[in-house]
Amino acid sequence: MIELRGDGVVLRAFGPEEIDVAMERMQSIPAVDLDEEATRLRRERIEHSGERNDWELMFAVEAEGRLVGDVQGRCLRLAMPPGVWELGIELWDAADRGRGIGRQSIALLSSHLFERENAIRVQATTDVDNAAMRRVLEHLGFAFEGVLRGFMPAGSGPPHDYAMYGLTKADVDARS
Repeated sequence: MIELRGDGVVLRAFGPEEIDVAMERMQSIPAVDLDEEATRLRRERIEHSGERNDWELMFAVEAEGRLVGDVQGRCLRLAMPPGVWELGIELWDAADRGRGIGRQSIALLSSHLFERENAIRVQATTDVDNAAMRRVLEHLGFAFEGVLRGFMPAGSGPPHDYAMYGLTKADVDARS
């Protein structure tokens, strides 16, 4: 079981008592409407958090001794070149945002992917209007690479545009 520790943030597996809470919190994310099979697969992903599988490494995000969200690195073999990872993060309560938890979670996971998972590139996307996440990515050295137009379904409205950011192993090595 992998556990990553930072200053006040721990990335770890979800505990058995946290699985239903995580399912409920993740189910409430806008624009995500899961059918029965997708719900079963999400539960399975949460149950195996903290372990790398064929395509993902998912963690619970703990801050100040509390479960506050989840973060994942995804490396889909048939969808991306080898060594390319996509990040995802969700801090469930607005009160936990803007306090450095997301920044530290992304930094911990990115470092782990480069150091232990042979990542050559780590990328992340966020809504073009999510200024806070865009600042986090830029602060961590991710380069803005463009806009994915009409990328994310948004319920009954038109899909949202997303900003793409990338960080390469060469970028990280150049800073070292």
